[in-house]
Amino acid sequence: MPSDSIRTVLLQRAGLDLDAALPKPLESLLTRMSSFDFRTLYVRFGQSVLQDCEYCTTYDEFALYALPGPLLEYVRETAFIALVTIRGSHRERWRTYASAGVVCVAALEGYMVASHAVRVPKDGLGVFMLHDNLWLCRHLLFLLLPVVIHVTRPVAPATTDPTTTIQQTHAHLQETLTRLTTLKYARGAVMRDPSLRASATEWWGKQRVLGEVVREDEGVQRMADKLGYGYAETGQEGQELKLKQNAKSAVNALSLGLTPTKTVQPKT
Repeated sequence: MPSDSIRTVLLQRAGLDLDAALPKPLESLLTRMSSFDFRTLYVRFGQSVLQDCEYCTTYDEFALYALPGPLLEYVRETAFIALVTIRGSHRERWRTYASAGVVCVAALEGYMVASHAVRVPKDGLGVFMLHDNLWLCRHLLFLLLPVVIHVTRPVAPATTDPTTTIQQTHAHLQETLTRLTTLKYARGAVMRDPSLRASATEWWGKQRVLGEVVREDEGVQRMADKLGYGYAETGQEGQELKLKQNAKSAVNALSLGLTPTKTVQPKT
C-alpha cells in the first residue's frame, strides 16, 4: 500500500479532513515507508524505532538504536528474579536456572531479529510482524517466570547434625587451648631476651599512655556511661562497676595462666 493511501486511511480512521496535517513524527514515518527497505525495518524493529530515530538511515544504525530498550528490560527481569529468589526465600536453587534462561532468551531474540527473513507480499497483507510478536513473547516471559518461581515448592533449610557441630566446637576449643599454651611460653621467651623485652616494654608503655589519654577524656566517659560501659572508680553506691569487676577478673585469670614457669636449676 502506498504511503499516500496509508495517510488517507489514518485520516479517515481519526475522523479528520483529508488535507489535515499529521504529527511530525508520523509524517516522517510515512515518508520513510515509501521505501521497501524501510518497510522491512519497520517489521523488524517496530514503529517507535523508525519514528523516533531521525538520524538513522542504515540497518546498523537502527539496530544500535533499538538495542538498549530490550536489553534493559532483560536486565530488570534478572534483577527481579534475584529479588524473588533472595536468600531466605528457600528458592535460591532457581536463581541460576532462571537467570540462565533469561540470558538464553535474550540471545535467541537477538538472533531472530538479526537473521529472520522479512517477507512482504505485494498486497502488504499477512506480514509476520516480527517485532510485535517478539515483544509479546518477551513480556509474557517476564510475567510468567517470576510467578512460576514463586509457586514452586520451597526447599526447607538443611539441618545440621548436632554431632558434627559438637565435633567442630571441640576441635576449635583444642586449637584455642594450643594457642594459649603457645602464648604462655612465647611470653616467657620474650621476657628472657633483652632486646625483645625492651621492645615489648616500649610497646606496652605507649599503649598505656594512649589508654590513659582516652580514658581521661570526658566525652568518652559520658558515652561509656550512657552505653552501660562506665569505667569510673566507683559506682553510684560506692561499689566498683560491673564492667571493671569483670575486667579485673579476666586480667587476674590471664595473669595466672600466663605466668612463666620457674626453671629448675641443676644441682652442682
